Amino acid sequence: MMSLAEISLGKAVKQQYGFKIRAYGNLFVSLMAVQLIALLFTAGGATGMSGMGWDNIYIEIRYYSGTMIFVFTALWIAVNSFMLTLPLFRNIDFSFVTNRISSNLANIGFMITAAVAGGGTAALGSILLRNILYYLTESGSLIGANFMVAPGELFIGVVVGMLYLLLFSAAGYFVGALLQLHRSLYVLVPALLLGVLLYDAAYESALMLRLIGFFSLELSPLLFVLKIAGAVLLLWTGAGLISNRAEIR
Repeated sequence: MMSLAEISLGKAVKQQYGFKIRAYGNLFVSLMAVQLIALLFTAGGATGMSGMGWDNIYIEIRYYSGTMIFVFTALWIAVNSFMLTLPLFRNIDFSFVTNRISSNLANIGFMITAAVAGGGTAALGSILLRNILYYLTESGSLIGANFMVAPGELFIGVVVGMLYLLLFSAAGYFVGALLQLHRSLYVLVPALLLGVLLYDAAYESALMLRLIGFFSLELSPLLFVLKIAGAVLLLWTGAGLISNRAEIR
């Protein structure tokens, strides 16, 4: 279909990005709900426990962590990035003067916004967890070491969380674009992932653990950022190339 309207790529991306922020605003409400559920699960039960005792004295130590909040946030952004590739969401873009490039760039902008929001709220959720435990338990029973978080540490936590969320979003977006090529991939891709997990378990190859460690065990901040950025760009590029094979409307 030919349009007489002439519009630059930048303007098209800006229009679609603004539309997605307004139309999918309820997704950010769901982010708050997901993180609240994770917060309640974590506050209601310790993530770890140990104990020691002698004579008639027994000490029980409970560990609390905001990791569950981040895990729920990562699942949220991966699922919603996957949903952006579904026909119901993808075809909305063609109500604008658009093409696959502008559509993908607008989706990337939306995913970056979601990662920034998710990284910030996940870090603040960990602070909220500390305050909940402080006021709901006897403050004297809390270990004071590292209880307070310095602004610099909080900022680093937000940035690291945002980078990881970008990686999860890019992976979800790539898988979603891949599945749109053929319906059979809805079965083949999960089967392949399950096969890799079973192979790791059977032969103790720890392929998935090495992949996770490649991103999570890096000690150099620069290399860490480069690894995440490189993987994200590859996944987004792959998703863009795959989407170009889809039917042009």
